[in-house]
Amino acid sequence: MASGNNETEPLYCGSGMDNFHTSYKNMHGYVSLVVCILGTIANTLNIIVLTRREMRSPTNAILTGLAVADLAVMLEYIPYTIHDYILTDSLPREEKLSYSWACFIKFHSIFAQVLHTISIWLTVTLAVWRYIAVGYPQKNRVWCGMRTTIITITTAYVVCVLVVSPSLYLITAITEYVDQLDMNGKVINSIPMTQYVIDYRNELLSARAAALNATPTSAPLNETVWLNVSSLATTTSAPPTPSPVVRNVTVYRLYHSDLALHNASLQNATFLIYSVVIKLIPCIALTILSVRLILALLEAKRRRKKLTSKPATPAASNGTKSAANGKAADRPRKNSKTLEKEKQTDRTTRMLLAVLLLFLITEFPQGIMGLLNAVLGDVFYLQCYLRLSDLMDILALINSSINFILYCSMSKQFRTTFTLLFRPKFLDKWLPVAQDEMAAARAERSAVAPVLEKGRQQQQVVMASTTTNITQVTNL
Repeated sequence: MASGNNETEPLYCGSGMDNFHTSYKNMHGYVSLVVCILGTIANTLNIIVLTRREMRSPTNAILTGLAVADLAVMLEYIPYTIHDYILTDSLPREEKLSYSWACFIKFHSIFAQVLHTISIWLTVTLAVWRYIAVGYPQKNRVWCGMRTTIITITTAYVVCVLVVSPSLYLITAITEYVDQLDMNGKVINSIPMTQYVIDYRNELLSARAAALNATPTSAPLNETVWLNVSSLATTTSAPPTPSPVVRNVTVYRLYHSDLALHNASLQNATFLIYSVVIKLIPCIALTILSVRLILALLEAKRRRKKLTSKPATPAASNGTKSAANGKAADRPRKNSKTLEKEKQTDRTTRMLLAVLLLFLITEFPQGIMGLLNAVLGDVFYLQCYLRLSDLMDILALINSSINFILYCSMSKQFRTTFTLLFRPKFLDKWLPVAQDEMAAARAERSAVAPVLEKGRQQQQVVMASTTTNITQVTNL
């Protein structure tokens, strides 16, 4: 961590940021645990409902892939928040920073980022699919069929793992330290035991001494930090009033790898990939697609209003009425079905727009912060980025868990299927409101069942015929 001569460092975030970070950190563990538990339940329900036979569609397949990624994020974050936030004050230091936990932190830093990247690109895919459905409905079945959707989802999972994992793995390493504790368990000093870290700190001390001897008013060099600010608890000089060392404990921390410490461009490239490729480019694409979807919705509404307000065409020039019983002719039934289908498309598009906009609210700030970190350097990272990391985590978790509410509130088909699956039957007697919807869902399911049953019967007939032919040949 930067030490000494703080006057020479730019001030990007004031004391208010420190106060916010300190006050929120005390409650972050409990808030994130509640969000993760609710999000786990919600995403599990999403997967169960969206994978039903009557819900099978390219859009729902993408939403299922998104729910799987969000569920994995929730399940993995639960042990992290319990250990690092809720139990952090009750665990001994050697247990809190054990080697096994350092391995988990490295896994957490890679796994969470990979899953977030998958969620981002699946959301972009969802926006593209929806824009094609609204803007080019005649080509929707060809371009966005079920087979193409499954291939796209699988590709997103595989490519994100192959692109994100190696870079994060190469720039991090588990390092060993010996922490000297006083009688209150407070860290007095932290001594690195991993050789490349020792060599790197010696290089920093030599460079700092040379800089001070050459230009005494120049700013000291800062030790590079990125992943774990607790790994920089050491200082190069003894405190003014040292406390007696009670015991030494061996701890393990996630730190820069030897490759990353001696290659600043690799670190900057990692931040640029994180901020630009993973965050900003998808967010910009989602913004453009969301605007296009909104314009398409407005155009569809205008076209539908114009169609419904068009006066009926007279049947004949003599003023006679063409309908029976003296009533004016209604519009063709095809128009009514088309209008209803367009309304359903609009409702689905509004729901997906809500998903996209919520996603933008949580992801855009992270991309901007990552870009500023790459441009402004470690001082901005320490002063601002780390102090807002908990807040950005909880926003991302909320975004991953709130989709269930959006589906229930904006999708009639989702509500109907969910009710059919989980609504207790004894409620039908007192709450008959959803009976029409349930009847429609059951009718849709019963319409699908005979087709499947007919296919099974045909298969059995073919198998029986084949068996009879084999028996006849054998008898001959």
